[in-house]
Order: sequence, then structure tokens, then C-alpha cells
Amino acid sequence: MALKPSLRDVLPAEFQDAARTALASREDATTGMPWFVRVLIGFGAWLASWFLMAFLSLGVVVGKEVGAIILGLLLTGGAAILRRMGSNVFLTQLALSTGLAGQGLFIGGVWALTESEKVAALATLVLQTVLLFVYPDAIQRFLSTLFGGLALLLLLRLTGTGVLVDVTLVGLTVLAHLLFLQQGRLQSGPWGGLVTPAAFGLVTTLLASLVMRTWFHDFYRSLFRKGSAELPPGVLTLGLAVVTLYSAWRVLEETDSEPGGAAGVTAFASLGLTAALTLHTPGVIAAIGVLLLGFHRRSVVLLGMAVLFVLVFGVGYYYDLQLTLLAKSLVLLGSGLMLLGLRFFILRRFPAAEEVR
Repeated sequence: MALKPSLRDVLPAEFQDAARTALASREDATTGMPWFVRVLIGFGAWLASWFLMAFLSLGVVVGKEVGAIILGLLLTGGAAILRRMGSNVFLTQLALSTGLAGQGLFIGGVWALTESEKVAALATLVLQTVLLFVYPDAIQRFLSTLFGGLALLLLLRLTGTGVLVDVTLVGLTVLAHLLFLQQGRLQSGPWGGLVTPAAFGLVTTLLASLVMRTWFHDFYRSLFRKGSAELPPGVLTLGLAVVTLYSAWRVLEETDSEPGGAAGVTAFASLGLTAALTLHTPGVIAAIGVLLLGFHRRSVVLLGMAVLFVLVFGVGYYYDLQLTLLAKSLVLLGSGLMLLGLRFFILRRFPAAEEVR
């Protein structure tokens, strides 16, 4: 099955001409431009903006926190205005690099002025929320969602309890899955342009947080308030498993498969068994949920992210096992044989239909 279905595959015949016209109208002047020319233009824009930032920083910002805050806001606002003036490569990259530098000046100035990580995290969250809606660029919206999500989790770690942080992480997972599941309907709304970058930003926030929790747990724990307890890994795994099972149920419905049929029971049993085997590594079931969304939305980027993090969390699962090396090898051997047997069962029970050419 192709990862990129054609318009003929996904739309009725009466809507195909209108869709082709809409896609053609969105093409810009850079479509036929060689990729290396676009790279050079973008590099020139970034280089010019950083020279400007260095000049302004030497004259205005050094030792002057209020100046950094004001200059950062001016640069960020100017970048948003500049981005709305055009969509060619130079303008978009110049606006993006200038805006990122402005955001860094603003957040750094707030932190230096208040000497408070809480205030800096709150300022980051507010700024990125505003940019998410006012800055018309997919990359900036992705970064705003990522930075805002991480700032929210950090703020909760510094002020709340570990349980609240984990509950919020599950909530962000729910939001990411809903955005991908309802992607087609939401993109036709007034804020359709921020659906996809926000969904990718939330997924990246989830996976990055789980990497911190799995591989750098001591540092992750040091960010909490003293005495603050977090959810046991098994509870977090079950929460993420529920979200993944819900998405699997929705995908089965959208593909006209019966959730209570043989295919649905097999999918649910496989996901449940995976969650049960990796209770101490919540990242595994989270990455499998992303893999499910990637296959459903035919997103190569999402599939690549999911496969990469499945491997990362798989290695973490191996090292997290409190067993001898011999016992670990037997566990890996047994789980591998079980997965091969499951694959054989699925191929025999649900043979793939022949592709129609």
C-alpha cells in the first residue's frame, strides 16, 4: 500500500477538480527553484539576522535586562509582521531567525531580571501561546507548541506535584491524538493552519519528556520541588495505553473495520500485551501510539519519529530490567518469538489484499 494516496484514492470524483485547483493556487514561486538555491538563500537570511542580533546585543543588551526584554519583544513582533509581508524563502527564513533571536532575548532578559525559573517558564508559555496564533508559519508554530509544552511541564514541575505533571503529560497526549484523528475536519476551520504543526509539536513534547524520564531520570527528578512525588511508571504507562487503545478504536471505525471483530480484538490484545510487558517504560506504548497515527495519516515524518523512538525506548526498556544478563536475554528472546508468532497469526488471519494497479 502506498504511503501517499492520490486524490483519486481519497476523494469522490466530483471533488477532485476543485481539490487540484486549490492545491495549484497554494504553490508559490519557489516550487521550481533548485533545493540548493533555497538552502543558500535561507542561509543568507539567517547569517544576516545573526549579524544584526550581535550588533544590537553589544549596544543595547549587555548588562541591561530591561533593554533585552524590550528589544526581544520588538524583534519578535517585527518578525511576525515581516512574515506576513511575503512567503518567499529569504523573507520567511529572515523572519524566523529574527523571531527566534527575539524570543531568546526576551526570555533570557526575564530570567536575568527576576532570577526566577518559574517566571521565565511562565513568560515562555505566554509568549509561545501568542505566537502560535499570530505568527503564520508552520515551523514557528511547531516550535511554539514544543517550547510552550515544555515550559508548561517545567512550570508544573517547579510549582506543583509530580502527579500533576504526569496527568498533564497524558492530557497533552490526548490532545495530540485528537488533532491527528480529526486533522481533516479541523484543517477546514478558521485555525486550520496550526493544526498539523501543533500536533507535531505536542508529539515531540511527549517523546522528549519521556526520553528525559527514561534516560535521565535523576536530572528529571531534580526539577521537581523537594518531596514531590510522581506517578509510578506503570500508572503512566496505563494512561498512555488507554489513549493508544482509543486511537486504535477510532482508526478501526474510520477504516470500516468492526472494533469488536477479529481485527479489532487482535489489535487491542496486541496493544494491551505490549503495555503490560513494558509497564516500567511508558515511552514504548507512547511511541507505538505515534506509529499508529503515522500509518493512519500516511505521514512519513511521523513514522520516522515513531520508529526512532521505539528503538530508543526499547533500549531503555532493556536497561531498565532489574535482571541478570542471562534473564534479560531470555526475556528478549521470548518477546521476539512472541512478536514473530503474532505477525504470523496476523498474516494468516488477515491476508493483505492485492494492490489494484
